[in-house]
Amino acid sequence: MAGPWIIGKYAYSALVRDDMTADELKKGEHETVEFKQDISKDKDKYTKTAVAFANAAGGKIIFGVEDSSWAVVGFSDDEVFRKYDTIANSIFDACEPSIVPVMTIEEIEGKKIIVAEIRSGMTKPYYLRKSGMMDGTYVRIAGVTRKAEPYMIKELQLEGTNRSFDSVQVVGEISEKEIKQLCNRLYKHAIERCKSAEQRAAQKEVSINQLITWKIIVRINEKFYPTNAWKLLTGDTEELFPNAFIQMAAFKGITRSVFLDKQEARGPIDQQIEDAMMFVKRHINLGSRINGKYMEDYYELPIDSIREIISNAVCHRSYLSPGSIQVAIYDDRLEVTSPGRLSPDLTIEQIKEGNSRIRNSAIGAAFFYMHIIENWGSGIPRVFSEARLYGLDEPEIKDFGTSFRITIKRKKFETDPLGVVVPYAEGIVQPQSSASNDAEGIVQPQSSASNDAEGIVQPQSSASNDAEGIVQPQSSVSNDAEGIVQPQSSASNDAEEKSSDLKVQELITKFTSNLNDKNVERTILILTEIHSNLKISVEQIGKNIKVSRATVQRAINEMKKLGILSRKGSNNGGSWIIHFDK
Repeated sequence: MAGPWIIGKYAYSALVRDDMTADELKKGEHETVEFKQDISKDKDKYTKTAVAFANAAGGKIIFGVEDSSWAVVGFSDDEVFRKYDTIANSIFDACEPSIVPVMTIEEIEGKKIIVAEIRSGMTKPYYLRKSGMMDGTYVRIAGVTRKAEPYMIKELQLEGTNRSFDSVQVVGEISEKEIKQLCNRLYKHAIERCKSAEQRAAQKEVSINQLITWKIIVRINEKFYPTNAWKLLTGDTEELFPNAFIQMAAFKGITRSVFLDKQEARGPIDQQIEDAMMFVKRHINLGSRINGKYMEDYYELPIDSIREIISNAVCHRSYLSPGSIQVAIYDDRLEVTSPGRLSPDLTIEQIKEGNSRIRNSAIGAAFFYMHIIENWGSGIPRVFSEARLYGLDEPEIKDFGTSFRITIKRKKFETDPLGVVVPYAEGIVQPQSSASNDAEGIVQPQSSASNDAEGIVQPQSSASNDAEGIVQPQSSVSNDAEGIVQPQSSASNDAEEKSSDLKVQELITKFTSNLNDKNVERTILILTEIHSNLKISVEQIGKNIKVSRATVQRAINEMKKLGILSRKGSNNGGSWIIHFDK
């Protein structure tokens, strides 16, 4: 049965309905739900919560449910409407600006409960009228109603007027020369972050008018004044923002008991990101991998993702909060913690899906110009995608109410004696190629119906795989008579025979202890060329890897001395022999 009632001096539509279930109540109290067994004589106990919900994303206060056991107590028919009226009037009268709750009566297991739904307010901050703004403002932190700190009240004031803190003007006047210096520095950073010659050619210099549009500076009567964003981008932060820096630390083990290294990044906030990245790179493992004919650095963690996380922390943190950004590296994980609450209308699931809110719009515009951040909201989904490509566990996102943390898990990082990442080690994805790279000793990951027991992605094969899950490449040629081990071509592969590609890796590992460091990469490239074409000339090898003929010849002579390589026939018509058994 449902119907509207006029209760007291306020009009509400009270519905007796049964669409709320006991299972929903069993989820307990959380960020947007609070239980009250009855109406307390101290009305502040629920009006404070109403204020907190209005200052956040809204929520429901449910009366008639025990807050400890979540058991439904309910109200009798005689008292439910009287209590309903008391709750609605108390919330309306106690709060400033006034809060009008959406009131309903729900029936659970034959018992009536009262639900006061509080919508997120448009004119924040909301507070208890009798206590005033500074003492009567409340917020929700980790599902609990707490008195707001002064900096939180300032944030709510900005939110209520739809302003960004970093665009607020501060005391002082700045010269046109200082402004041009910042413009030049932003342009230089943007050029450094460009990924191609075309992007660099298209990059425009930033103008004074652009800084005004972004609200980094303010022009009044032909004079220029700074905003908070100006202070942060120029590094002039000691007076206004003593906590606007990044704390970085590497720890031994998985706790903060023992420091291995610690550092602070200060100065312009965009430069802080670069300093933090240098620190991270020093404290995570670095290997290399073969990409086509060349070697490339390969870190154990996705560097672009770490940069994205740190950049987001700098761009979206609360600069009113007393904390600083923290980058912590442990044996098993990397954490980035950013001060400030999440936007009230954002959940962690929404963030994972790519939803975002720009807390600092002026800084966001400058970061977008400098290519520090790309598309709004695209960063976090990309972090999760890269973690999957690296074979890492899914990153963790935690909201602590007053801070926000993203964690990337580390795992075992295997390299051979050359420092080359072991193919398929711990799910590491090898670089793709438009052509088959089997001849170059590079195993390309393919999509397949099933992977081996360790979750390592194996390439496709038209035949069965051996006992170790190694795929044998196909070939139509067999040169066993010349002592050259060739890939097999039959439908059934020998379970004890490793692929020719992996033999090249084993061979390189075997003889590199006798080579000096500067020759290692060159030797890998030369062997790759020979392995792909046994009749290739010394001159052609030099052209392919972009070194002189004499350099190639010296490296080949060294391999011949080690018994790894020999040549059969003349220089023009002969062929190379790679001795895998050496």
